Amino acid sequence: MLIQTIINSVVQLILFSLIPLLWWFFSARKKEHLLSWTGLTFPKFNNKSKAIIVLLLSFVLLLAPGLYLLFTFEDTYILANARFAGLGFGGIIPILVYAIIQTGLSEEIFFRGFMNKRLCNKFGFAIGNTIQATLFGLLHGVMFLAANIDILLVVLITIFSATAAWLMGYMNEKIGNGSIVPSWIIHSLMNIVSSALILFGVIKI
Repeated sequence: MLIQTIINSVVQLILFSLIPLLWWFFSARKKEHLLSWTGLTFPKFNNKSKAIIVLLLSFVLLLAPGLYLLFTFEDTYILANARFAGLGFGGIIPILVYAIIQTGLSEEIFFRGFMNKRLCNKFGFAIGNTIQATLFGLLHGVMFLAANIDILLVVLITIFSATAAWLMGYMNEKIGNGSIVPSWIIHSLMNIVSSALILFGVIKI
């Protein structure tokens, strides 16, 4: 499980980083370092209280639809973290790799680090952040369309994911000095919590 999770994480990280890396290499490498261009820098919060509120709200919005599916949907095998069911303490490290690298880092580099920054530079923050949030929400909603889930639930998943993505983009760009680390933390924590609930049998699969 651990080796396979590491392989999956590395592959997904490479795939999600390939377009940003090529874009930077051919258009921005002489102007800006790759880490700052993608937002992989240490955040400097201009309003810590506001950052905590946005962090918690984003976390809840990302976690809520996943928990609803786990508690109510019979075919929970369609969820990526369902594979951790029954592993006990042996699943802790695979969960951390999955949550922090495979989903958290790879998706944040692409959506908030690459896409959001380029869109905001071109169209301004309001439009750019809304576009990336919409695409992020649609990606998560479309994944469930083929799983025979009620269309209303798919719409709700899309809306919740998009709203969380908008808030994470807002926190990164407007509160965290352009760093994607805050949204990386939120994204990772959400996946750690939902996976741990499955791992230790709090949610039965």
